[in-house]
Amino acid sequence: MKECALEDTGIWRFIISGAQDGAFNMAADETLARLSKSGPPILRIYSWHPFAISIGHHQELAEVDLDKCSSENIDVVRRPTGGRAIFHAQEVTYAVIIPKESDLHSQSTLDIYNLISSALVNGLNRLGANLVLERNDNIGGEFKTYNQKFACFASSAKYEIHYRSKKLVGSAQRRLEKALLQHGSILLGNEHLNLFDYLIQTTDETSENLKQLLDEKTICLQTILNREVTYNEVVSALKSGFEDFFKIDLQTAPLTTKETQLINQLKPQYSQTRREPLCETYVW
Repeated sequence: MKECALEDTGIWRFIISGAQDGAFNMAADETLARLSKSGPPILRIYSWHPFAISIGHHQELAEVDLDKCSSENIDVVRRPTGGRAIFHAQEVTYAVIIPKESDLHSQSTLDIYNLISSALVNGLNRLGANLVLERNDNIGGEFKTYNQKFACFASSAKYEIHYRSKKLVGSAQRRLEKALLQHGSILLGNEHLNLFDYLIQTTDETSENLKQLLDEKTICLQTILNREVTYNEVVSALKSGFEDFFKIDLQTAPLTTKETQLINQLKPQYSQTRREPLCETYVW
């Protein structure tokens, strides 16, 4: 595991948001990035209620069966980051915001990704997961067909958090005007496999075939640990893992009035799954 030898130590802000709807979650991540040019880095932990499908910033909304999602009370939102569709159900979601004036922000995109991923591994292994951050030399591979079309968890980055070569965490990152945002899904159970039930199929592959391919590529904590894993124990493990890896103190600080106001202003943007940011000076 790569060691963190940065001067960017001390106090980080810790936000535990609990279960929120999709528009709130994406608006909150954007809000924290927009308001965080200075100040400490932020780790936010949250989940989704109701369950939701998030699509990448440039992904076509037409790929999602909106009628079925509506009838089954599944939120559909567009992330401020790239990537493909994710079904947010049995998971813990994390977001890390690195302000522009932070020493950590000056690192390369890949270095920051690997540092955050290493902190995630450090935390999740406290549950007994035995995860590794390993290089992937077969990006795409046999999953290329449905990689390009649908699932974020089907695609691979240069380095991934794996258990026996299966992917547990799917992450996306973007440098914005005032901060870097990285957020991702940590799979607790196998509900993510149902993504293909809510996508419009335009290939010869059936939903069940695609589920099987995704199942072969991914794994959840419940399967790794052979027991039910709760949101609260993952939150506790992540907190300890980040504090130990970055040599910091995570201090809990709820959303401020100003942040809540901006979240409420941005929520309609994500409810309508538009691509355009509301602020022209916001750099994508």
